[in-house]
Amino acid sequence: MEKELDELLRHALTPTQQPDFRLNRKILNQAKELRDMRKKAMRRLPAAVLTAALILGAGSLTAFAAWKYLTPEDVAQEMNDTKLAEAFLGGEAVMVNETQSYGGYDLTLLGIVSGENLSKYSAAMSDKTYAVVAIAKSDGTPVVQEEEAFFVSPLISGYDPVHYNAASMHGSYTEMTEAGVLYRLVECDTVEILADHDLYLCISDGDFYNAKAYCYHEETGVISRNPEYDGVNALFDLTLDTEKADPDRAAEYMADIWTDDSGISREKLNVELDESFAVPTASGNEPGAQAAEYALQFVGNPYAWGGDSLTEGTDSSGFTSGVYAYFDVSLPHDSKEQRQQGYEIEGLENALPGDLIFYETPAHVAIYIGDGKIVHALSLAGEICVSEADFDEIVMIRRVLEEE
Repeated sequence: MEKELDELLRHALTPTQQPDFRLNRKILNQAKELRDMRKKAMRRLPAAVLTAALILGAGSLTAFAAWKYLTPEDVAQEMNDTKLAEAFLGGEAVMVNETQSYGGYDLTLLGIVSGENLSKYSAAMSDKTYAVVAIAKSDGTPVVQEEEAFFVSPLISGYDPVHYNAASMHGSYTEMTEAGVLYRLVECDTVEILADHDLYLCISDGDFYNAKAYCYHEETGVISRNPEYDGVNALFDLTLDTEKADPDRAAEYMADIWTDDSGISREKLNVELDESFAVPTASGNEPGAQAAEYALQFVGNPYAWGGDSLTEGTDSSGFTSGVYAYFDVSLPHDSKEQRQQGYEIEGLENALPGDLIFYETPAHVAIYIGDGKIVHALSLAGEICVSEADFDEIVMIRRVLEEE
């Protein structure tokens, strides 16, 4: 009976035509001690709520979302954060209740609130933005929390989302499931100071920002969905109070994202090879050159922390182990353990194509392709890309393919 009523409401309240819309691995999956992974039994809604939803009439997507899902304050309460629940009930909170459907999922932005010390888990004087989203399968089957990965983040017009997203904005999340729906509470540094920009919230598949799911238009700064992407890539417009914008503070904050102490040279992260580029082949190093050439064919494929698929998503050590597996060389899926393979080469000037180049901030590995360049799976780029080998301090070079 409940399932039939659910379907009746879906057809009654959902528009017949969908609108045409579009961490630093160390921080994105920081679940706090409050994390509650229990699957709870479906709550029975009072008859008055059901009646009100029906009265609101056909075409009301907000009404359907409001009936279908928990509210942001409900989610905060379930996560044992009464203080944040109260913030979602306050006048500063924005209730959105907008649903977009892509990749077999119904993705709903329930609400968003920004301010200082809104959560009982906040550090002193912390100014944060909190958003609550609901993720449900369009076919009604339950979302399995442990098996499905999503990336949820605010995005800012005028700033390339490959570099400016929740992962670089001290983001974290907490999530839970109820009645087959995944609820995620996302937090990051406040975006209110950027309220004079067009702001968005993205929900995509994968653990990190997916550069293939969205388009960034450098000339205009506009961010949009990639309509050719066959997966999850919802993009919601965020409407915040422009009077809360603080351009000076925002400029300083955004600049700080790119002026860390890691020693990474940002302009050397993602470079394009000339059409005339060819992997140099030194006498006796044919296997290494072949490995480098083979690795280059995967440039542009997505980065995924913990992944090992050269086509669907991989991290740096998954990339190198996948490449070398093609040449029957087994490497552990761990960059620090890969430092024990083969033998050490002293200095980049002595490196040959196919050598493994290791970095420390954080632990990272790449494949040398010659001409002072490397190919690697890079979280900051969100994909497999070519970089200058000295984009960061090299801590070790290893040769794992035997010279002929």
